[in-house]
Amino acid sequence: MKLDDDLFERGIEMMGAVMGEDWIKAARKRHDAAVVSGDVERNDFSTQVLFGFMFNRPQLSLRDRALIMITTDIVQGTPSALVSHLAVGLYAGLTRDEIEETVFQLTQYCGFGRAREGSIVIAKFFADLEAAKKETK
Repeated sequence: MKLDDDLFERGIEMMGAVMGEDWIKAARKRHDAAVVSGDVERNDFSTQVLFGFMFNRPQLSLRDRALIMITTDIVQGTPSALVSHLAVGLYAGLTRDEIEETVFQLTQYCGFGRAREGSIVIAKFFADLEAAKKETK
């Protein structure tokens, strides 16, 4: 696979739809800085490969991919990534109940400790969402 501007634009479109206009602006700013510094390939790699190529493959839906990302974040103990991937999951149609059931299932596969830590991050994520909704009313 050859990395190119088309994959970058497809990646920006995919994740921009999920993460919003601020994410797009930040990604384009990082891209422009990387062009100036001569490090564009390294900077744009995940936008092109993950978001532009892999996320656009038809074999799995974005919803399925979100479940995989949430699961791997919990198994690996990566709370910052988990927060981002919870947003992807909600955008892709996952419900809070489905996310919590995934964590419950993980207690048997990765251990109670990892699942509990994931549950704490998820509870805070949803509490922050509720608080943000109240602020906008």
